[in-house]
Amino acid sequence: MRIGENIKRRRQELDMTLEDVARRVGVSRQTMSRYETGVIGNIPGEKIEALARVLNTTPAFLMGWETASEAEPSP
Repeated sequence: MRIGENIKRRRQELDMTLEDVARRVGVSRQTMSRYETGVIGNIPGEKIEALARVLNTTPAFLMGWETASEAEPSP
């Protein structure tokens, strides 16, 4: 599964809007939408880490390297 699909699925599980996540990560709603649709495929590492914190998961889950969506984020 692609990173954008994982971001979108986790965002929806948490009942968050694109605007909610974008504001907390520090990107525009349009950029957040582009992350989810794969238009922007090379998401900077610091944004992946921020997304993981906001979505209460790990960068490894977002990248598709682990399957548990509610994994404990590393400190």
